[in-house]
Amino acid sequence: MRYSLVVIAFLCLCNHVGFSADGANLNVEFEKEIRPTLVKFCGDCHNKDKDVPFLKANTLREINAYRSVWRSAVGQLRNRTMPPADEKTQPAETERLRLSSWLESALRKTAATMGDYAGAPISRRINRLEYDNTIRDLFGLELNFSETFPTEGSGGEGFSNNGETLFLPAILMERYLEAAQQILDTAIITPPLKIAFAPGDFVRISGTPKDDFKNGRLTQTDEAAAAIGIFVTSDYELSINARSDENSDATIAVKIDGIAANRFSFTGAENQKPGNAILRLQRGVHTFSVCGEKGTAVLARFELNEKQKPITDIRRNAHLKIIGERDAAAFAAMTVEARRTEARKILGDFAACAYRRPLRPGELDRLLSLFDRSAQRNDPFEESVKLALKAVLVSSHFLFRTETDSEKSGIYPLNDFELATRLSYFLWASLPDAELMKLAAEKKLNRPEVLAAQVDRMLDAPLTNKRLKAASFIDDFTGQWLGTKEVGASVAFTNEKFKGIYTSDLADELRTEPTLLMEYLVAGNRSLLECISSDYIFATERTAKHYGIDGVTGKEFRRVETSDGRRGGMLGLGAVHMITSYPDRTSVVLRGAWVLETMLGVKVPNPPPDVPPLNAAKKKQKSGSLRAALELHRANPTCATCHNLIDPIGFGMENFDLLGRWRDTEDKLPIDSSGVMPTGEKFNGPAELKQILLGRKGEFARHITTKMMGYALGRSLEDRDDAAIEKIVASLDHDGFRARTLIKEIVLSTPFRNRQGGEAPKKNATPKPKKKELPAAKEK
Repeated sequence: MRYSLVVIAFLCLCNHVGFSADGANLNVEFEKEIRPTLVKFCGDCHNKDKDVPFLKANTLREINAYRSVWRSAVGQLRNRTMPPADEKTQPAETERLRLSSWLESALRKTAATMGDYAGAPISRRINRLEYDNTIRDLFGLELNFSETFPTEGSGGEGFSNNGETLFLPAILMERYLEAAQQILDTAIITPPLKIAFAPGDFVRISGTPKDDFKNGRLTQTDEAAAAIGIFVTSDYELSINARSDENSDATIAVKIDGIAANRFSFTGAENQKPGNAILRLQRGVHTFSVCGEKGTAVLARFELNEKQKPITDIRRNAHLKIIGERDAAAFAAMTVEARRTEARKILGDFAACAYRRPLRPGELDRLLSLFDRSAQRNDPFEESVKLALKAVLVSSHFLFRTETDSEKSGIYPLNDFELATRLSYFLWASLPDAELMKLAAEKKLNRPEVLAAQVDRMLDAPLTNKRLKAASFIDDFTGQWLGTKEVGASVAFTNEKFKGIYTSDLADELRTEPTLLMEYLVAGNRSLLECISSDYIFATERTAKHYGIDGVTGKEFRRVETSDGRRGGMLGLGAVHMITSYPDRTSVVLRGAWVLETMLGVKVPNPPPDVPPLNAAKKKQKSGSLRAALELHRANPTCATCHNLIDPIGFGMENFDLLGRWRDTEDKLPIDSSGVMPTGEKFNGPAELKQILLGRKGEFARHITTKMMGYALGRSLEDRDDAAIEKIVASLDHDGFRARTLIKEIVLSTPFRNRQGGEAPKKNATPKPKKKELPAAKEK
């Protein structure tokens, strides 16, 4: 897995970069050290006569006045796009690191001075996971129709629920229409079709006389047709009663939509045993034709009966949930007005639930007009209801989550129904349940104590006897945050070397392991620092055997204690080792970068374009040692700046092979998993590395808060969101970094409970470089 790496934030990794929380000291550092260095490299272009107010700032207060410009400056320094490549005077890598890290920290620490910020509301489509879960909760059916939908990308903080990336291509609208019909056909049981036609019900379309087919005679030139509406795709039994008009044989062909489907032969003048055939028919109106092919036949009766499969309890319960207890006979016995009254109640209840709010004036009447249209065709009651329900399932009010905007600037609270929707799609990836809707209707949900109680209730709510309803959120968030959802998909070691070792079942279990760790922390409200330091894992017999752990039997996951320091926490996850390896070897660089980026929020940059690839340096080493090759790589001062930060962490994880198995040697050489951090801290192996990472708990807390906030809001975070993030991190620190504290603080935060009025805030645009940026070199 290669990292698309954009920016650096190596503040706490560099012992020469020190910050005081005191604003006066920050001002002194800026005035005496940071600004003079920036003037040295940027002053010629960004002088006082230029439009970009970059170096006009002389104090932190003035930086705050142009935060977007300074945020852009951080990105430009890290990406090496400024100063432009054609400028002779360029900062050293250590100077770039010093400047970008200082500026980013200063911007973060001063974010609170900007005041509260809620973010502009985003109208966004529910994604694939949310669609499946919403259908499950509406109907009680686990159908996974979203597998036919186009694949979704990710945006913002790296999640697929980001509203800025959830477009609606034409092909997806087609899939929605198809899925809606299939869902309703599964959930609502239409009485099996039983239809019988006498000759007079057919219209002669060839032969003479064309306007008369009451006698049912079919010569070789005759054809008669009738239209039949098929409500459910299924198998149907076709039965024809006919006789020959003469002593000779007669043959009737049956066509469906002009295509011959079957032939039936009859002998003698007496009616014989009916001819039968089983046909597979799709939903829709079909034209059935009877054609004379041989001799003269006399049609007496034409029947079509649906061969309905046994109805499962799941389907029956879904039907009862939507339609209620009355059966088809009861509806058939009602008056037209009584059926319409029943339909009004069914549609009103369903649409309000699907739209996640009370219906607006006129909405129910429009749905009823569809019911009326179907009822006027004498369709079964269930089919008439389906037509209106289909309109609900393809409505923008169902497919999109929208929130009321205000033209006036300022912060406005969400209404209770909008808040219920935000909360339910955050913790359940599905629509609000009855309790949330009741609290919203009573306008109680926005109360902090009510919200906090609902978070606990929702995190504990069962879906089945083995799963919590919040498992969807935990699985989706964890898999995308860590990148482990790709195990078994884009990350799969299927070459001959791993035959019999790597299997799809093992991949499934390795992918599940990090989710179970996070579920355990949330369920028990344990410290999130156990993501780093836990002394246990979750394993099946297969997973434990893969890890070399004895005493675990059975296919069920269970908590397994570990005491040797090798496993436990995210650094011991086999899925992590897989996504940070190449197909043929592990990667110190990828693993070190993964820890920095994914656990600490430290963005690692692409190497400069003139750096030779690692394989070229490795060829110069006769020993073939990867550590020796990287040491030679770091001999280049340009490379050393980043690799001194990345490599020690990666070496601390080298005892794990690319499938996550423990090893003490590689190519018969002992593995050296020791390292020295830029701060001078020494360690040997993953157990000691974890202790060093625990010393950076503030960075870990800030990063997981940022990621979960982005997931909860479904949007890209902005500079002004830093104030809310810093408040949450302070609360986490005060409460022992407990998992539920993080979730509750996000739900209670200003951005989650409110929206920003006025024009949508402009994103921090990065000024274009003077020259086209060169492609960055990558590790090979």
